[in-house]
Amino acid sequence: MAGPHGVESETFASALRLQRAGDAARAAKLYEKLLRRNAGHAQALLLLGVLRLETGDLEAAEALFKRRLVDDPGDGLALHNLARLYQKRGDDSRAIELYRRATASKPFAPSFNDLGFSLHRIGELEPAIAAFDRAIAIDRNYATAHSNRGLVLCDLGRHREAIADFRRVLELNPDSAEAWCHLATACHRAGDLAEAEAAARRALALDAGYLDAYLQLAQTLERLHRPDEAEVAGLEWARRQRVVTKPCIGGRPRARVLILAGSRACNLPTQELLSNRRYETTRAHLLPPGFELLGEVPGCDILFNAIADADHGADFLPEAAAICDTSGLPVLNHPRGIARTRRDRAPGLLAGISGLTVPEVRKVNREELPLLTQLPEWQGTLLVRPTGAHGGDDLVRIDAPEKLGEYLRVVPQREFFVTRYYEYRNSDGRYRKYRFIFVDREVFPYHLAIADDWLVHYFRADMIRHAALREEEEAFLGDYRSAFPGPLAATIGEIAHRLNLDYAGLDCSIGPDGRVLLFEANASMLVHMGDRQREFSYKQRYVQRIFDAMGEMIAHRLALGHQRN
Repeated sequence: MAGPHGVESETFASALRLQRAGDAARAAKLYEKLLRRNAGHAQALLLLGVLRLETGDLEAAEALFKRRLVDDPGDGLALHNLARLYQKRGDDSRAIELYRRATASKPFAPSFNDLGFSLHRIGELEPAIAAFDRAIAIDRNYATAHSNRGLVLCDLGRHREAIADFRRVLELNPDSAEAWCHLATACHRAGDLAEAEAAARRALALDAGYLDAYLQLAQTLERLHRPDEAEVAGLEWARRQRVVTKPCIGGRPRARVLILAGSRACNLPTQELLSNRRYETTRAHLLPPGFELLGEVPGCDILFNAIADADHGADFLPEAAAICDTSGLPVLNHPRGIARTRRDRAPGLLAGISGLTVPEVRKVNREELPLLTQLPEWQGTLLVRPTGAHGGDDLVRIDAPEKLGEYLRVVPQREFFVTRYYEYRNSDGRYRKYRFIFVDREVFPYHLAIADDWLVHYFRADMIRHAALREEEEAFLGDYRSAFPGPLAATIGEIAHRLNLDYAGLDCSIGPDGRVLLFEANASMLVHMGDRQREFSYKQRYVQRIFDAMGEMIAHRLALGHQRN
């Protein structure tokens, strides 16, 4: 006859076999039986906790891991799994503390990987890389750590290094659609568009349902100047996920947000602005005219129109407006407010604002473009870009007629914006581009990019190597009136009110004449926390003000809606 310890061993072995076979319910019952006999059985506490964690019973799992840590505060596996639990709840700060305790107790590759994952989520990018490096040092074939490292490198703009990581993942798992898609993204950002297209198509050959690959393929084809093919890929991406609900991972959601989006590259990214750490989101994708209209969507509390580009999004705005008008929900960024933000409508929209220079903009087709540049009133240096283009894609400065011909031979788009160029180099020889975000018409400075070239974008500006430039940006973020004193601050405030959107932004500079020089003002301005923490730690608290203001606006609109009801 087996003694007490023998019975425990047999019970534990049976429970473990059931767990490995996927019979979680029967395994849990045996672990519970074992813990009634021996309340401190270390393995039963851990494995039952893991079962509860995997089935979503987080409170029970937390209690089991904490019971184990009472007996052994340094148990690395208990610390690791408790950290996973907090990570699942969206409490990354607490998870990071526990992962660090776990790795100090037991250098476990998954603990370093998961630590890096949480560090990435809170914007600690360099420490995240270090954590993934530790995981890979323990297990050089740890594909997940290589993949996560590549994603952080992409966020850091180190795309060539990211490509190497994703290729390493594919050496380990050549049939991973996810890895091929990640490789496509890194190649796209590095400018290797042919490789990006091939990788995205390989991902879809492996998994025709891999949604991110359709989106990446559409974006790459757009940059390859193949808009018809891009439209097909974008349509497939949207059709396969007409309505997608993501739960809030941070506990009870502050609101359930319905997000309207189009099937093209016309949407404001909302992953951080309407984070699932704070909100439950339902994203509904609209299709171009001629395709089926959106049906009924799940109940939500408030609606946010993410169709932000007035050109690429124009086809979707009528249906979006109809949904907003009939939803009965409070609406943020009503679609009727988007069309008037088109680049060529800015001079009329913002006319007469004191201290503001709005360059003349003309929208023309391909045949009209050479004719326009021959008119006397359009002589001089001009900026030419395809309609709907952002981030400097296919934007060129034309100061000689022959350059226009060269440009048109390379860029096959049908419609373009032509803008009169104003020189805005500062007295120190550098160019400055200021970005403001407007939340409920309130002004928030977001970033300052300083560069030696006229084509200024934050990802191109070499702010990392120059502490003095970052100090100037920090001063701007702390009080934008330091850069826009007196009347100029009022100019920025008036732009926010003229746009009259719940969420929008402004890119501008200050010209040699001391006036605000407009670049663009619309709802397409991205906000994120992805800058390198080591150099840009000051940005965290200022960007957080934007997210906080967004939360306050949503709460206020919900309160108004309840009062009306």
